[in-house]
Amino acid sequence: MVFGLVLVALWLGISMEGRRMNQVALFSSARLLGNLIVTSNLIDSALTKILELQRDQTALPSPVQYRVFYPSPKCTIVAFVSSPDCTQNPLPGQGDLVPSPLFDFLCTEEYKSVSINRAALTLFTSLHDHLSGLKTQLTEIEGQLIITGHSLGGSVASLFTLCLLDGNLLKPKCRPFCITFGSPLIGGFGLQHSMWNSLFLHVVSNQDPIPGLFLPSGRSPPTSPRSQNTGYKPFGTYLLCSELGCACFDKPDLILELLKVISSEVAGGLQDVDYGEILRNLKERAICKGLPQVGERFANPFSAGIIMELETIGFNQTKLLQHNIDIKTVISTMEAEARNLTQKNKASDAKKLNEIKRDMTQLELYKKNSKVLNMGYYDCFKNQVSKRDIHVEQFRVNLTGYWEGMVAQVQRKPHKEGATFRTRWVYAGTVYRRMVEPLDIAAFYREGRKDYMKNKRSAHYKLLQQWYEEDVKPPSRDKLDDSKKQKVSSILTEDSCFWAHVEEAILSCELLKSENCNHEEGKSSWDNLVKFEEYVMEQIDNYAVSPEIFLEKSSFMKWWGLYEGYIDTRSNSHRSPLISFMKNRSYRQYG
Repeated sequence: MVFGLVLVALWLGISMEGRRMNQVALFSSARLLGNLIVTSNLIDSALTKILELQRDQTALPSPVQYRVFYPSPKCTIVAFVSSPDCTQNPLPGQGDLVPSPLFDFLCTEEYKSVSINRAALTLFTSLHDHLSGLKTQLTEIEGQLIITGHSLGGSVASLFTLCLLDGNLLKPKCRPFCITFGSPLIGGFGLQHSMWNSLFLHVVSNQDPIPGLFLPSGRSPPTSPRSQNTGYKPFGTYLLCSELGCACFDKPDLILELLKVISSEVAGGLQDVDYGEILRNLKERAICKGLPQVGERFANPFSAGIIMELETIGFNQTKLLQHNIDIKTVISTMEAEARNLTQKNKASDAKKLNEIKRDMTQLELYKKNSKVLNMGYYDCFKNQVSKRDIHVEQFRVNLTGYWEGMVAQVQRKPHKEGATFRTRWVYAGTVYRRMVEPLDIAAFYREGRKDYMKNKRSAHYKLLQQWYEEDVKPPSRDKLDDSKKQKVSSILTEDSCFWAHVEEAILSCELLKSENCNHEEGKSSWDNLVKFEEYVMEQIDNYAVSPEIFLEKSSFMKWWGLYEGYIDTRSNSHRSPLISFMKNRSYRQYG
């Protein structure tokens, strides 16, 4: 129950600044979330197991040690700790970010490589064989799974959690939740954009310099908000603690600057921090005193909340200015993000899906009604023959915007998660592509342009087609049966670029008939037409084109009229299967 409560709380921590505001004011609830986490038993249980492992002298002899605990039948805790030497005597280059094939599953289209802190990666790989066996062991557990660690042991805990999340190896109700104490940053931009950010909680004291161990000093003035960023980016939710209180943050740039300040201001070197004592004091404060109230000295409740939360963990405005942190700019950015998030959430996913279904239904109706005009919906839209075409244009825009967003979402996901996502949507995306891309082609050639495939085709169409071809194996020719023949009358043409090929074939015919056509152009146009014949006949043989291409006023029949007249005038005219098919009017029996 507590585990679920904290997960909900962490999710709220990521989105609360956008979801808990109305049209009048924004409110920040980071202290509320911080106190909720501190007063839960989950964080105490994790820290208790870390302290128990640190006291045990018989653990695995290694710079990093781990143990599996079973505090209750429905809870498993895996704790990691590192030796003090790992952080007190860091070797040269330990703060470098290096790529690792072990974490390629985190790569996305936007971030094609993910770099990991060298020190954490070295410790993790030193345990690789042991952890492979542990992963297998954890696939059999039931109930809550907590991965926790202190200092560099926390970094290893984070990496191990990511590996557990890869491939969904665990049982559905055993998704791991990671809690670290005083753990250094472990990665950069690619890691920050992981879809699993909400499953990581990092507890940091304002007296602990270890979390900022690999960051540059916060004392030198920055020339830009990221001038001192060596590539590191926080990910997950941070619970920042001081003797005054605690607060949760999930804004990477703000967290990064605060860690720099802590690292530069803490005196006495890399001393141990008693997180047990810190949490006990915070729990007493949260239970006995409740939450401090927002004062009336701030006109904007959102700004008041952020400023007071920073003051609670020991960062007043004077200190921030000393370290060149413009808190007003930070707050302004956070408020803008919160407002944007709220605006995006006004229309729920269910409502959006209903709108998409409605637009697709309207296009189906448009397609059906177009046959009455004896030209098909492609040519109706291209020729703009009725007022309905205005509405169709809006449907086209709406659907394209939705699916461009869906494709972009897949590209942002790690490769395996993206593959799972795209498989779930591949059929819907294919129907959309086959229905809407012909409208894009019609608009393109209506403007008198050439070569849609080269000059206009959208990347999201290419990806939807690629994913379909990768995930769906077409039946072999000998397996085509009567069922496909019977359904051909109602199908969408399978190649969504069919009409682009038709338009280019028309242009080739017109060029051949032109008096200005030279020998090379003529030869190229003729070769293109021969290839087009073969392509069309293959589509017909596979029952992959809609019968509406044979409607009297369609662009395909326009091409045939031009082409038939041209080949009849050639003394050496060839006879292909398509020419025989068309001249014998065999298409009348098609579909």
